[in-house]
Amino acid sequence: MNKKVLIIGAGPGGYVAAIRAARLGGEVTVVEKAEVGGTCLNWGCIPTKSLLQSAKLFKMVQETRKFGVYCGDWSFRFDKMVEAKNKIVSTQANGIKSLFRKNKIRFIKGKGSLRGPRTVEVQGEDGQILTESADAIILATGSEALIPSFVPRVGDRIITTTEALDLDECPKRIAIIGGSVAGCEFASLFNTLGSKVTMVEMLPGILPLEDQEVSDHLTYRMQKAGIEILTGRRVTALEREYPSGAVIVKVDQSDNIKADYCLLALGRKLCTEGLGLENVGIRYSAKGIEVNERTETNVPGIYAIGDVTGTLLLAHWASAQGVVAAENALGQSTRLDADAVPSCIFSVPEIASVGLSEGEARKRGMAVKVGKMAFRFNGMANALMETDGFIKVVVDEKEGRIVGVHIIGPHASDLISEGTLAVKKKMAIAEMKEIIHAHPTLSETMQEAIFSSAGMAIHAM
Repeated sequence: MNKKVLIIGAGPGGYVAAIRAARLGGEVTVVEKAEVGGTCLNWGCIPTKSLLQSAKLFKMVQETRKFGVYCGDWSFRFDKMVEAKNKIVSTQANGIKSLFRKNKIRFIKGKGSLRGPRTVEVQGEDGQILTESADAIILATGSEALIPSFVPRVGDRIITTTEALDLDECPKRIAIIGGSVAGCEFASLFNTLGSKVTMVEMLPGILPLEDQEVSDHLTYRMQKAGIEILTGRRVTALEREYPSGAVIVKVDQSDNIKADYCLLALGRKLCTEGLGLENVGIRYSAKGIEVNERTETNVPGIYAIGDVTGTLLLAHWASAQGVVAAENALGQSTRLDADAVPSCIFSVPEIASVGLSEGEARKRGMAVKVGKMAFRFNGMANALMETDGFIKVVVDEKEGRIVGVHIIGPHASDLISEGTLAVKKKMAIAEMKEIIHAHPTLSETMQEAIFSSAGMAIHAM
């Protein structure tokens, strides 16, 4: 279509938008101040999953005798885990760069800011200032770790999730401030590797956005694994102890926590600063840039996607928005809704959810019916010796359809796709009951949870 599209940010929203726009015939330029792939690839989703996989393998090696497999000496080197993680990240980043070249996408390393509704100023790495014009602009600058005011400085022993991914050693003791998704994932990682983990959360419980039963079950499992969880407590100060170098975490209503490292997992700050939004009159707040269902801002021709919109801080949501923005920038009329966006937490055990929790459904005045099935009744879960957790289905009893699915247990992140389809398509229990699930698979637990909601579960005790 010979239409120029300029994208600021090359994370999972920006790079997907770039490729989609290019394949629709657009002349695409991407501006990125850091690395292609953004936080997700370089300092978030992919590197954490790599380290968690290493930790799970280490745990499995320790337990091989349960399977009749006898191994020799077992140990781990955290620096080698980090090295393996870096190789995976590098491979993925090179793949994105290759896609850029294949689709003739121009890439500029630098910081971009709006100077007009069709103009972007780019400050390159060498300090050179470029001025780029485009017919449409897509803002995909993402988010960064939130640093509270009581933190003296980040670095050395007081770290964010970014620094935690590149430690030279596995901490013997680590304090995690925040029972967030990241907090729970890193707690699981370091606990599995033998660290003494203490988590502090100011709210009454961890993962407040998850279904209450799921949050409660994870709390129980983490505590049973040896993770100390302090809820309803506020961190008032962080101090360093010398000459030991330890971090002293001061907590109200509790004794001070002494740890080798303190990890800040308090959420994300949206990257709107220095983007030049004021220059063109784009509406935004601390909650994000305002966009409509076409991902367009109040300024025609300027779109915003991903974390910077403050809607759902999920990589796959950013990618979905990226496709919508690219198509609209190239003259199509595409809309996106957030009715059925799955979320996954790679804690131990894994969590995945989509749609309404039981509590949310009841708050909306629904007559709720719940179906639940534990993995301990599933043949494949027993073969894998991963029987912890359950699948919970939330049903609108009046309409007889599934409005939410919540999983805690083995491969939850893979199993949630069926639940996403059911919620998205507003599938009725009567329809879902007709679907035959292969045996022996973990997915049979989903089938049984659905049967349970209709009072038909075969393996219920």
